[in-house]
Amino acid sequence: MHVPDYMLCVVGIDLVFLSPYASARMPALLLTSFIWALSFGLLGNCLSGLPASFVALARMAGSFAVFLPFVRKAPLSHAVGMMGIGAVQFGGMYLFYIAAFHYLPSHQVALFTATTPIYVVLIDGLMKKNLPPLHLAAAILAAMGGAGILWKGYPSGNGELTGIVLVQLSNLCFAAGQIAYISLKNSWFGRSEASCFAYAYAGALLVTLPSGLPSGLACWQGISTVQWWLLAYLGVIASGVCFFLWNYGARRVTPVKLAIMNNLKIPLAAMTSLLLFREHSNMFLLSIGYLLILASFLIVPISLKNDA
Repeated sequence: MHVPDYMLCVVGIDLVFLSPYASARMPALLLTSFIWALSFGLLGNCLSGLPASFVALARMAGSFAVFLPFVRKAPLSHAVGMMGIGAVQFGGMYLFYIAAFHYLPSHQVALFTATTPIYVVLIDGLMKKNLPPLHLAAAILAAMGGAGILWKGYPSGNGELTGIVLVQLSNLCFAAGQIAYISLKNSWFGRSEASCFAYAYAGALLVTLPSGLPSGLACWQGISTVQWWLLAYLGVIASGVCFFLWNYGARRVTPVKLAIMNNLKIPLAAMTSLLLFREHSNMFLLSIGYLLILASFLIVPISLKNDA
């Protein structure tokens, strides 16, 4: 009996979501993963002709604008600390990530982001001077699952090593920012976590401004109305709201589960590509990828659910 491709995708996602190891504290991370999965197709089909540095600046400007009303006075050390986290996790991540597209095709860039869970676990282990083998194994399985879903072969070409290094630097920035954020004490956030995030977006905006502003001034007249609306959506929702939800959820799950969740957007993106964009996929690799990501949840002891 033939099973439709979309049914395999839905079953794979349900297995992860309904697993008893998928904590009830994960809704923010799950919602964010869904939105980011949709953003891959929008970026690739509608904004590929715009300068990458300007797209990064526009997204960070939109993010900062939507959180500006929440700004509250904070101790100088807290404000500078949050700006530093934002500069690394969002600003630095975007600059390295977008630069990689000059050396690698988009599916290869997505493929090499699959190592992010390993960096999350490694950085957390180094900070705590404790790296449980099961945590590292779960992160590696999640990385293998994400890579398996996206693998389309790796053609040799000029500059591929540079592209790989840039993606890994992007992954490191995003992982380091997450771990730094979840390590902050509750006293840092005062009455408003949103206020702290406004400072983080200010730091990211300062990082993307030097390269994004000149390229934006050179191209803004050629940007269509649809592209402006799309930039607004990506800045306000996919970046602004979603990065906040992601870090909000990250503080409420264990670091190893956070590591695994970093790759959940990959099978979700594959599912949306099949259902919405009618793209084709290697269902064997897709199924293997789902199983590996599910296994990464299952090998973590269930007692960790209450450790966050």
